[in-house]
Amino acid sequence: MPTPKDASAVVDDKRIMRGDTRRSAILASATREFGRKGYDRARIADIARDAGVTDAGVLHHFPRKLDLFNAVVELREDTYRALYFADFASVRDLLDALVAAVRRASEDPDLVRFRRMLTGAASVEGHPVEGRHRENLERALEVFVPVVRRGVESGELLAHIGPEQIVLEMLALNEGIRDQWVTLPERIDYVGVFTAAVDGLYERISGSAGR
Repeated sequence: MPTPKDASAVVDDKRIMRGDTRRSAILASATREFGRKGYDRARIADIARDAGVTDAGVLHHFPRKLDLFNAVVELREDTYRALYFADFASVRDLLDALVAAVRRASEDPDLVRFRRMLTGAASVEGHPVEGRHRENLERALEVFVPVVRRGVESGELLAHIGPEQIVLEMLALNEGIRDQWVTLPERIDYVGVFTAAVDGLYERISGSAGR
């Protein structure tokens, strides 16, 4: 039979679970609102209503709208963060990992729409994410260019390939196809089109298309 201490622990666990569920619902609602309206026009009241909680319920987890917005930004970054810490044995491995990240991202369309909003917002002076897109691009170049350079040195890629150029193309494919998908989601297969584009890029830079 549970002791009073055990019973108290069960109650605390249930409270934690309820809190986590509410927090997840708030983040999902905020992702939709920020993605559709941007930071300035999104309202805590609308986010709370969509999440099924009170305004106070939102503010309990996120004291300011900025805190909530930054939490959604971090949620979005989690989809791609592992790429920056992986040890890729080849350029093909890097491209496959990027395709896998795109596939994970596509499972949450609202988060994909939020990402497109971020791209434009990051260039707006005074916006909470001002400069973040630049930081992400610089980090991607810092991490991925050496992988492509090793691919050239090892003979995986053609000798004349410029590593930074290829990384920029790889990132541009993702951003461009993602934005097209957000515009025409009923017509465009984000993962399928991106996978085909990446495969075509690899064939060109590895010379495998002519083998």
